Amino acid sequence: GLVLAACAGTPKTSTLTGDDLAATSDGMAAQLAASEFLRDRGPDSEAIVVAIDKVQNLTSDIIPEGQQWWMVSRVRDKLNVSALRQQRNIRFVIPQQFLREGMERGNLEGGGTRAPTHEMSATFRSLTRAAGKDRTDAYVCEYRLTQIGSGELKWTGEFAFKRVASGRSYD
Repeated sequence: GLVLAACAGTPKTSTLTGDDLAATSDGMAAQLAASEFLRDRGPDSEAIVVAIDKVQNLTSDIIPEGQQWWMVSRVRDKLNVSALRQQRNIRFVIPQQFLREGMERGNLEGGGTRAPTHEMSATFRSLTRAAGKDRTDAYVCEYRLTQIGSGELKWTGEFAFKRVASGRSYD
């Protein structure tokens, strides 16, 4: 995995930053774009409709729900979705909850051909090692693309990095 090192002096906290979340989702988009799953598909391949789900946060850090959705949406947005639709016969649909909320507010019309065939989800995990005043948090984020009907895992990618802190955070 990729390791991001701390710069500009040693930080006093090892918690996640917005840059960490962006680097994670960018790394996952690059892995998915280069995957056999996409490479083996063409415009005449069976249609795939991917419903996205927010990142499941199993770290000790607080990741607001909006950022959990953003991390998965960003992977989708980093891929060229119109090219995926035309060249690989893959499209993404908004999560059911957002469709429902948009329809209730009158911002979206119902219906359409959602019928997702696959789900993209992700899980963020961390492991903390503390020694004296120093602390290291190792983070791993795993993205999965699962076929809904069979439950078969079609693609998985992992992005890992460490955050290191030295000294007391209350100095």
